[in-house]
Amino acid sequence: MIQLKEKVNYLKEKKMTLLGEMGKHSEGLSSSLLPKLSIYSRDSTIQMNLLIDLNMKRVMLHQLLSVFEEEGAQVMNANTQKLNDRMIIYTIIAQAIISRIGIDPSRIEERVRDIIF
Repeated sequence: MIQLKEKVNYLKEKKMTLLGEMGKHSEGLSSSLLPKLSIYSRDSTIQMNLLIDLNMKRVMLHQLLSVFEEEGAQVMNANTQKLNDRMIIYTIIAQAIISRIGIDPSRIEERVRDIIF
């Protein structure tokens, strides 16, 4: 229970950071600044945050989930949040199916970038 509370606090802080960065650039935000992809890995858990402009290439949540599953991860939480009429945030938290083997964050990042661009 304590670990879950810590994870919730961490995710809330991360969300505020992302929203704070967007607030700084909200007036001059162009599609050249987007998409923003960040992947964090700790132990056998991996978290991906993707901020994308809706006018760019259409990205479906199931495409992102399939990348994680094909790379040997079990998705624990997947979230889509529309910020305004132009931007959407995808957040995926996954855990390695076999913790001894783990997950390769660089491989997941490469495959997600292929989907985005």
